Amino acid sequence: MNSSANRSSVIIKISVLIILLLSLTAQLAAQTVEKAQTMEGLRDIEVVVKYGHVDGQQAEWQSTMLERLEDRARHLLEDAEVPISQLTEEAGKTNRPRLVFTISLSRKPETDPVRVDGEVFQKVRLWRDSAKELELATWTMYGVGGPTVTRKSVLDVFDGQVAEFIKTYREVNSASPVSTQPAADKSAQFTSPPNPFEGLKSTRVYVSVPQDMMSDGRPPVSQEFLQNAAETKLKKAGIKIIRDTNEAEAAGNATLHVWVKLSPPNAEAGAPPVGVESTFSQWVRLANDPEKQTDAVTWKSQASVPFAKTDNGVLVITDEAVLKVVNRQLDEFIEAFKAGNARRLKPKKTAVPE
Repeated sequence: MNSSANRSSVIIKISVLIILLLSLTAQLAAQTVEKAQTMEGLRDIEVVVKYGHVDGQQAEWQSTMLERLEDRARHLLEDAEVPISQLTEEAGKTNRPRLVFTISLSRKPETDPVRVDGEVFQKVRLWRDSAKELELATWTMYGVGGPTVTRKSVLDVFDGQVAEFIKTYREVNSASPVSTQPAADKSAQFTSPPNPFEGLKSTRVYVSVPQDMMSDGRPPVSQEFLQNAAETKLKKAGIKIIRDTNEAEAAGNATLHVWVKLSPPNAEAGAPPVGVESTFSQWVRLANDPEKQTDAVTWKSQASVPFAKTDNGVLVITDEAVLKVVNRQLDEFIEAFKAGNARRLKPKKTAVPE
């Protein structure tokens, strides 16, 4: 009986991971069209492999995994004739672009066992204020795997991310070969990075809730409810909500996206029950090629909470539970927004009735 239940659990986890990977394929395809051009002519690329969030008891093979993965990435990139750097310098001290792979491992049943994030970092300047130069990720991707944390599952996901980068890089650089000479450093040097929130008075905000979690196609929580709650909270903090296209362009297309991610109750989905990931993006131009423009994330945060329970102990998803974690994200965003505009931004005063 237990053996049958275990097999069913593994099948459910694998099925959910397949769904996640199929969704990821569509996501990467959309991003490739929009952002891949930022890698045109990119050369002298640093390769960095690091651990992100890792929980649970560390396996013996994990101690040498990062070095092995970096060697593996360099070998695959060199074979694909991607011009990578043979030197490694401290981040932010050079204009050299960086390809960073972050390995996150979890042995908790409600999270992705293996996740690999791939990001290309470059020096950019804010579209709305060219005096502000930062190092931001101009192209991102991620992959997940499982159903458990093993050396093979890590290698499988990692190889997939390296292959995706190589494919995209070669597509945008197929017209002409990329020079192997180091790029001239035209970027400014700062003792501390400028605050990307400075000078902002307003933002767009979008709350997204998955629409197909249940068999009847109805969302488990109200997107309109959460959208209205988010707008109200930002307004009370003195942050104006952008609705006009011209105003959005003047603000450098500043946009706060709040992504709600939900797992079906009573199913071992290998993902947080109620997770929220928030990203704040702005238009930027490449420091070494201002003709290339894209949007880049200048702030992000994520959090999760467990399912709620009815009086009978049944796991459910409620508006209140999701709103709790959404509000936690919004509080972090408001704090960061105010810190960048401490001298200008003041909360709206509430009229006191006579």
